[in-house]
Amino acid sequence: MTDSSRGPYLKWLFFVPSCVEPAILDKAMNRPPPPRSTAGWADYDTVVDVLRDATGKASPYLLGERFSAADVVVGASLRWTMKFKLLPELPEFVAYTKRLEERPALRRQIAYDEAYARQTSS
Repeated sequence: MTDSSRGPYLKWLFFVPSCVEPAILDKAMNRPPPPRSTAGWADYDTVVDVLRDATGKASPYLLGERFSAADVVVGASLRWTMKFKLLPELPEFVAYTKRLEERPALRRQIAYDEAYARQTSS
């Protein structure tokens, strides 16, 4: 990617593992967030606000009209963390993940996962 969306693309690719996951772990383990001067992530509420701002925009994807791997990373994280109640099911998150679930590849993966779960639970 060589256009102006390269910076935001890279930001979103690494935001989940470097900011979202540590903030969620801090909250889940009842740890106070580390001082901003010593950690690369913010507190839980700030991370949630950043995600809300990004997913609540009028455009369907993180990079506007353009779907990217960043949507795969952030979308998968939102779906998983909401499922396990690690992030709240905020309207912005729900609407964003629903848009992603309309994509054919994710529909196929969800169907595969459901079939596999039925098969292994028998």
